[in-house]
Amino acid sequence: MATTKRSKHINLNRMRKAFSVKPLTLGVASVLLSACGAEREEAKIYTSIDDCKQDYPDALEKCEAAYQTAVDEAMRTSPRFNSEYDCEYEFGPNQCRSVNTNSGSFFMPFMAGYMVSSLLSPNRYYSQPLYTSSSYNSPFRSRWITADGYVFDGDIRKRNYRVRKETLKPKPTVNRTMKRGGFGSSVRAKSSWGSSSRKGGWGG
Repeated sequence: MATTKRSKHINLNRMRKAFSVKPLTLGVASVLLSACGAEREEAKIYTSIDDCKQDYPDALEKCEAAYQTAVDEAMRTSPRFNSEYDCEYEFGPNQCRSVNTNSGSFFMPFMAGYMVSSLLSPNRYYSQPLYTSSSYNSPFRSRWITADGYVFDGDIRKRNYRVRKETLKPKPTVNRTMKRGGFGSSVRAKSSWGSSSRKGGWGG
């Protein structure tokens, strides 16, 4: 499978370089906390994969693996658009790229970061891609958001989170595209900012 941004072809094995030029985020959680009766995982947000390695010099391979997992999840779960214009309307100029697959082509936003829970767990960790928007049309401008529209509180400068376990559930696979405003409309339709509601959606 190969991807392209406008006219350039990018091999999936080189996605690391494609994403490295964009803001890169890593939330690493290793402590399970109990707050108001609900279990939460403490997360720290980084702006690059190297920052993860600096904080966890004895877990270099896990930092790398968590990044690659997020890349793979971005391809599987990212919102898809019919045109670059529709995608940039939601995420901002130069924040989208073209993807060609055997089933067709579409545009998707660049992965702006990723969040990992329980990185140092002896069992398993969880990694998911994060996105943000620079578009004035976007209801999540300068905020972190998941592929299915979960908006985190605060703006992209916030570096520490305690997230509910439900926030880390696997996102649905996306197989269809949407038009301009579709992603933002779904976000606005949620009951509150940061809701984990799966109503609506764009998978299938």
